[in-house]
Amino acid sequence: MADIRSSDFKVVFLDVRKVSEPMQQEAAQAARRQGLMPVVWVQSPQYRALAIHDLVHEARHGDGIQVDDHFFAHYSLEDFYLLRRLYPKPIFCSIQPFQASLLPTAGCNQLDVQCYSAPQFQPCLKLADRLGAVVSLSSENTLKYRSQLGERSFNTFLWQGL
Repeated sequence: MADIRSSDFKVVFLDVRKVSEPMQQEAAQAARRQGLMPVVWVQSPQYRALAIHDLVHEARHGDGIQVDDHFFAHYSLEDFYLLRRLYPKPIFCSIQPFQASLLPTAGCNQLDVQCYSAPQFQPCLKLADRLGAVVSLSSENTLKYRSQLGERSFNTFLWQGL
């Protein structure tokens, strides 16, 4: 966590699938000790048939939740607004560029657009600008374009082993 903070990141996304309860608590606390905001990333909830109350439970140790492109592809806007009512902490929303029409009109505390394709990088930046979104970079494909972001906020997923 100290290495993440020393890179000037402010938020850490925690994938808690198959992670024990004590380890989830420890990861969130370790992030907080470093001045990072631990956000639980609920990846591919449809494969685990998670209901909205399950999402809220899954995010219990974080200071926010991220719902991603899989959520917006498989859950309704009504589901999102139920999550917003039940979950009092920040909700981070992440979409692929073709999903802009699936976004709720309100309720995302932060939106990011996944600019993971090098050939589509510039159009993706334009969409992120239009939506007022953070740019999400792929460590494999688009992190190398970080210098082209100017003052735009961005996030990236630093997969273990990179």
